[in-house]
Amino acid sequence: MEKSRKIFHGIDIFSFLILLSVIKLYKRALSLYMLICLCFMALLFKIVDINRENYSSVTRNQSTKTLTVGEKRGTIYDRSYIPLTDSRKNLVAAVTPTVQSAEYLRDYFTQKELEERMSDGYPFLCRVKEEINNEHIRTFSVPERYGEDILAPHIIGYLDSEKKGVSGIEKAYDSYLTENGGKLTVSFQVDAVGRVLAGMDKTVTDSNFSSKAGVVLTLDSRIQNIAESALRDSRIESGAVIVMKAGTGELLAVASAPDFNPDRVGDSLKAENSPLVNKALCSYSVGSVFKSVVAAFALEKGISADEVYECKGEITVGDTTFRCFNGTAHGETDMASALENSCNTYFINLSRRLDADGLLELCRRLGFGEGDALAPSMETSSGTLPSEDSLRIKGNLANFSFGQGDLSATPLQLAKAYHALATGFTVTPVLVRGLTNSEGLMTLTEKTKKERIFSDSTVMKIREMLSGVVSDGLADKAKSELLSLAGKTGTAQSGIYEGGKEICRTWFTGFFPSGNPNYIIVVLDENGEGGNVDCAPVFKRICEGIAVG
Repeated sequence: MEKSRKIFHGIDIFSFLILLSVIKLYKRALSLYMLICLCFMALLFKIVDINRENYSSVTRNQSTKTLTVGEKRGTIYDRSYIPLTDSRKNLVAAVTPTVQSAEYLRDYFTQKELEERMSDGYPFLCRVKEEINNEHIRTFSVPERYGEDILAPHIIGYLDSEKKGVSGIEKAYDSYLTENGGKLTVSFQVDAVGRVLAGMDKTVTDSNFSSKAGVVLTLDSRIQNIAESALRDSRIESGAVIVMKAGTGELLAVASAPDFNPDRVGDSLKAENSPLVNKALCSYSVGSVFKSVVAAFALEKGISADEVYECKGEITVGDTTFRCFNGTAHGETDMASALENSCNTYFINLSRRLDADGLLELCRRLGFGEGDALAPSMETSSGTLPSEDSLRIKGNLANFSFGQGDLSATPLQLAKAYHALATGFTVTPVLVRGLTNSEGLMTLTEKTKKERIFSDSTVMKIREMLSGVVSDGLADKAKSELLSLAGKTGTAQSGIYEGGKEICRTWFTGFFPSGNPNYIIVVLDENGEGGNVDCAPVFKRICEGIAVG
């Protein structure tokens, strides 16, 4: 019995030990299971979190697709707020790629192009010829900076590849025009891969794109067009035209030939006659147009216009013999006929009676020998004047008296001089009227400055004599059946030879109406035959174009 109890007792202990082992194994297995579950859950949460972050990022970056419809700088205007830049408009369509929009665009693309545009589901821009506005397409009017028919390219200038002003007003007011630029954008609601979501509206954002801010010039688009057309249709291959408003000095037209397209500047870099150079602001030998200045100075000094000199076709001063054109002897000549026939010997003889220093001082007061600042960093050539010491030499003074020798001037300087001859006053030339803000309100720039130079009696005589040059003298090609015109021809030696022949600068400078001038006009041919042949017809056409309208 005792033995049996011991056996059972042994079995109980053994069972207990086994049970204890099983319990320990269970706890370990349970712990391992729980650990595995925790690791799996952590991994699951991490995967969800990564996917959530990636999806949020995709959603943030691609929930809208924005297209830039157009960008612009501040506008350059003429005197009447007619845009000289941004005047040409293009229609740009913002397109949602749908079956319906494809139907509207079939006339603008080939079938293959249309399929390629539509296949990826992304919104796009394209030019169209007429407005299309519906739920699939929105059309915008976008200005083109220049265009083929731009006026006054030499004054406006052009931009480089980074849209910075390189020349003209574009350079002079680059900061202002850049700061007052704008952008027009349209945004589409898209899915995570950039496809447009159906039924969602487009959002149009105008960031100063409709601003009217810019630079207002004194140029008159109509007169500028007349001047450019007259120059382009003439025999002048390289030259310039200036039209100045009498009394104010405002430049109504500034044209240079040949012209250029600011969108294709590269085509003009190596072209003949330097299209990128504004000849209106460069200096050239002057010639006989200067005789009017000498005549006015003589009148101011009390020399009568009726005094007669006998022209024999040549005159000797010191060791030099000077001749009239082709050695023509004009016979008995007074001041009016000397201007009409452009008699060199008359003015050489006249200069002997004049104070050379006084004549030189008059030239300075008229603006010769000093450049004109038309805008910031936009300045003309200064030209040249002989020195006082130089004019002490009689031969140099003789040359100077009919516009030769050490004398050169820009077309603009001659416009100023003839303004004084026609009105009695010098003026400061004006190109910029002011700056406009985004609403189009203008801040005016400083007005012209005037200075009395010639007396009324001198002005009246000069008007009459220069009118005779056109009606009875060598400038017959400037004569108009419609208007009373006045002016003077000029043919100046340049000292430059090409193919053994000297290049001549030919001119016509004048004003109209002759009795009460409203416009001062200068025409230059950089390589001409004669002022009457080359330039007088251009002058006449411009005058008649302005008057007739």
